Amino acid sequence: MKNAIKGLVALLLVLGLAVPALAEVKLNGYYRVQGTAENLSTSATANDSNWVDQRLRMKVTDVLNDYVSVVWYGEYDTPFGETGGKVVAGSGGRLSADGVGIETKNAYVDFKVPDTTWSVRTGIQGFGFGNGIYESFVTDDDMIGVSASGMAGPVNLTVGWMKWEEGSRANSDDVDFYAVNGEIKANDQLKFGASVGAVKNNSGAAKNGTPALSDDYYFGVYGDYRVKDFGFAGNFLYRNLSAQETAGTEGTAWMVNLYGNAIIPNGDVKLHFVYIPADDSATDLDSFSANQAAFEFHNDNLMIFGTDVYYNNGSQGAKALNAAYGGYGLIALTASGKLKLPEAFYLNYGAGYFMAADDTINGATTASVAGSDLGIEVAAMVGKKFAEKYDLSLRGAYGFMGDFYKVGTVDPENTYKVVAQLNVGF
Repeated sequence: MKNAIKGLVALLLVLGLAVPALAEVKLNGYYRVQGTAENLSTSATANDSNWVDQRLRMKVTDVLNDYVSVVWYGEYDTPFGETGGKVVAGSGGRLSADGVGIETKNAYVDFKVPDTTWSVRTGIQGFGFGNGIYESFVTDDDMIGVSASGMAGPVNLTVGWMKWEEGSRANSDDVDFYAVNGEIKANDQLKFGASVGAVKNNSGAAKNGTPALSDDYYFGVYGDYRVKDFGFAGNFLYRNLSAQETAGTEGTAWMVNLYGNAIIPNGDVKLHFVYIPADDSATDLDSFSANQAAFEFHNDNLMIFGTDVYYNNGSQGAKALNAAYGGYGLIALTASGKLKLPEAFYLNYGAGYFMAADDTINGATTASVAGSDLGIEVAAMVGKKFAEKYDLSLRGAYGFMGDFYKVGTVDPENTYKVVAQLNVGF
């Protein structure tokens, strides 16, 4: 009995010490299940696809004190009736379940430097060039490294060094990404900034014992001005790719985004114009690369030509990138917005016209594709929140596909995507 009492007292003491610590632990994330019906292929022989997807994401933040926090952010995906590509053991979403497939998206430590405006983050983290200003071009993904942000006089600075590939520890064959973003908020109406980034790639084939080197530089500027209920914004991004030590590709590329937005009764509306010139060089790579970004054009409420912002394990959409990354350039105009409706209903909407800047690439004298018309997309999402958190919605998009996708004399088929979704954020 005496030992039992001692054990109980010890347990109570442990719980007493743990409660204050547990009070500083924060848990947030979302549960999302989606039933999808789609056919995003432009081929007349493609079949419709129908399936149900499920994802649970959880972010645990342990606030150790006023300066130090430890974060783990993970997810578990289980499409209904499937093991899923991420389940390494068990049945996943099939009969008996018990799948083993928890992924780590982020794992980092935040440190707020005492008596300063600066904070430092080390570990696996979400990081984007220019804080995602440039429609998530260049890069916008999870990666490992060190970033810091704070004020340097009137400039809000963000700097980062990310390790994309170590290669061999014994050689200088790494792939590193460096980025700096500076922003000035002049007043409540105007802010502007500039961004610089570099991908230092030493992973190529060695020449004379030295790994091949390519330097990929990015430069951007942006501004945002708002007066009363109207706003105007824009950004310009420039790329310069050079190759050394080997006969690799070189080239330049640029893009511009212009925005106009307005607050309207119970909602907002936005116009977005995009221009990316075509690659007109037979020797240089005058276009952007597709292998570094992940979430382009996700702010226009689109699902086919833009990125479906809610997609989990299904199609990203983003067919506008077929032209942009293929060297044909891109010209697009979209309109989108959100409306709050009575009884906690809401409506998100979007529409856009997309075309290639040219139907030829690499200085060709004949058309490389049948035409420059990519197509038109119309999309909408209507939903309702129950008990403030239980968010049920139905969203859909239809794509009128243009002759860019024409094969010989065969016209492309139109595309569609419809998703019924339950989303619970916490």
